This record gives sequence, C-alpha cells and structure tokens, in this order.
Amino acid sequence: MAKGRKTLSRIRLVYRRSSPLLKCVVMAAIVLSTVAILALRSSILELRSNTEQLRQEAAGLEQENQKLEKNIAELGTVQSIKRIAREKLGLVDPDSIFFDPVQ
Repeated sequence: MAKGRKTLSRIRLVYRRSSPLLKCVVMAAIVLSTVAILALRSSILELRSNTEQLRQEAAGLEQENQKLEKNIAELGTVQSIKRIAREKLGLVDPDSIFFDPVQ
C-alpha cells in the first residue's frame, strides 16, 4: 500500500424478495393495529361523554346537598318547628283562628 491511500472496503447490498407469507403477516399486523386504535378511540370518546354526564350529576347532587344543609341549619328555629307542625302534622298555633272549609 502506498502512503496516503485509503482502502475502502466495498459493501455489496443484495435485495431479496420477501416471501408472500411475510407480506401477509405484516399487512395483518397493520390492519389489526388500525382496528385496535379505532376501538380505543371509540372507548375514549364514550368515556369522555360518561365523564361529562357524571360531572353534571355531581353538580346537581352538590346543589341538593347545599339545600339539605340549609334545611338542617333551619331545623332548630321556631319558624321551622311551626312550619313542620302546620304542614306535616296539621297543627295550628293556639292564638290562630282556623277555618275548615266544608267540602
């Protein structure tokens, strides 16, 4: 070898045709992957819809909870006791005049 010369090894690429079975396996893998991705996307959309529905339900329950907490806070007052006695038990205040219409 002479000084200053570089030896390059030659690389030879040989292309061979792949077997039809390999092509079928790769194509089946691509199709199955696509179907799996579409199924997962459908599931994700359904879960997002379900999540939004549950959030709305939770907001409604939160409002109902606040209303019930307000009722609990009012239970010990004189006005609420009179209201409950009047509405649920049919009682009237002793100082009131009660007219019972005849049907």
